[in-house]
Amino acid sequence: MNADIRLYTATDLERLRALITAQGIAAQFDKFQGDTGLERMLSDPHLYPGAVRMAFDGADAGADATGFAITYLLPHDGAPFAMHRIGVREPSRRRGIGSALLASAEAWAARQTHLPIGEQSASAWVPEPAAEVLAARAGYAHERWYWLMERPRGGTATPGWPAGVSTRQWDGSDAMLEHAVAAYNDSFAQHHRFVRGSVDSLRRIMTREGSTPEQLCVAYRGQAPVGFCRCERFGLRGEIGVLGTVHAARGIGLGRALLRWGVQWLEAHTTTPVTLLVDGDNESALALYKSEGFAVTRTRRVWSKRLSA
Repeated sequence: MNADIRLYTATDLERLRALITAQGIAAQFDKFQGDTGLERMLSDPHLYPGAVRMAFDGADAGADATGFAITYLLPHDGAPFAMHRIGVREPSRRRGIGSALLASAEAWAARQTHLPIGEQSASAWVPEPAAEVLAARAGYAHERWYWLMERPRGGTATPGWPAGVSTRQWDGSDAMLEHAVAAYNDSFAQHHRFVRGSVDSLRRIMTREGSTPEQLCVAYRGQAPVGFCRCERFGLRGEIGVLGTVHAARGIGLGRALLRWGVQWLEAHTTTPVTLLVDGDNESALALYKSEGFAVTRTRRVWSKRLSA
């Protein structure tokens, strides 16, 4: 391996865009395609300075970019963890570049002080033999499956809101963000790899390029927030990014109503497939989504390992 690994800088933006959209990489980074996809990726609230590195075919300033690594630092009540994503151009694979990028990303994650971590993780859409070999060589073990689900456009039933429940789309206020975050944290606190939400992180998501306030719906029972749905518009697909109901408002049909709201919003504001991503072990959510016409179209695999002492 003779590639030069160095930190991404703003001058590398178009080189990174070319990598993200390259054949063999684009399918793994489908959320970041489109005119503003890369900018949205770089504005993620869990992406800290120093978290992106690139591999170049030689150390000179004009060298071609051959690969990259992106590391997200994710807060978790148990052990905060790093999530690595690696991309290498097809002509440059099998030269150790992916391993070098991952090793560099791991070393940074272990020593950075933004969010001390206890575990390292990696993920990829499968089948992807290169990713599976890379994870095994680096000592990662299988952790979880996630399913990407899609439904045909059209024919969505009108949301049937439970008695006493009203909804509001985000009005731009911090108060509504606090309501959405409270509902999210209650909804997902017991879930695998729960990433605790904050007003700051949600505000950054809701105000990044390509987002609109109407993408977030909060459900209330009286004055108390009891559920939420946030949609995303990517270049190649629309996604129900996150949806949840608080424990005290389950079993009343609120989750189904929020799901239908999200599908209708996406169909009204996009022309792309309507999708969502679900934890493969979340049987109740899978049953709900299947009953609303969603079917599994892709599989994402997650690997992890404990941080070395």
